[in-house]
Amino acid sequence: MSLFCLIHGSTQNSECWNLLIPELEKLNHQAVKIDLPSDRQNAGGMLYAEIIAKQLETIEESVILVGHSFSGMFLPLVASLRPIQHMVYLASFIPKVETSIAGQLFDESPDLFVPDWAEAWTSAIGAGKCPIDDYELALHFLFHDCTPEVAKWGFSTRQLTNAQAAINEVFPLTNYPSNVSHSYIVCNEDRTINPIWSRRAAHDILGVKAIELASGHCPYLSVPKELASILDAVSKANS
Repeated sequence: MSLFCLIHGSTQNSECWNLLIPELEKLNHQAVKIDLPSDRQNAGGMLYAEIIAKQLETIEESVILVGHSFSGMFLPLVASLRPIQHMVYLASFIPKVETSIAGQLFDESPDLFVPDWAEAWTSAIGAGKCPIDDYELALHFLFHDCTPEVAKWGFSTRQLTNAQAAINEVFPLTNYPSNVSHSYIVCNEDRTINPIWSRRAAHDILGVKAIELASGHCPYLSVPKELASILDAVSKANS
């Protein structure tokens, strides 16, 4: 049995994990959901890591961190603050020592985002709109492989976590914590984080082969049973 710490991405709140948790429990695991603030645009990555660690302070055992989307950049930071059994990057950013996520995006890895997603997001912001409040945009890019009912429910969990300072800052650590292993799950139908980039970055930055999952960007909504099965296998391999 493992305890999974589930960290939501930048477009939904922690309720987004509600379909996955029962599937993990069926496999004799437990899970805790982390709530990230939506009003800390100027906070650096270490502050987010401290917020996550604070919500885990009553938990003595080592946990498996699961970071979705932008929250991948916080995983090594949390591991520098408390014992961690394993880190799972789920269709997520991967921080890189001596650069920032923005630096990766603009200088090293312009294919990090799927071009259509980057264009749609930029256009919405330019028009003074909040991209996550556009249901058709969310349906096309985030929930396209969900049932209509699940897509509508997933849209109700939307929350914009705008960690702009954390994205722009150089990664705060000089090295990844050496005593923590990691896995990367690539969603091969992802329309936001580019699966091509994910596979390459998992190999080049983490030194692992990405685990393939047939889903869009939010597999905890569209294929929670399949995602739970992968997390169960990761747990057994890193127990």
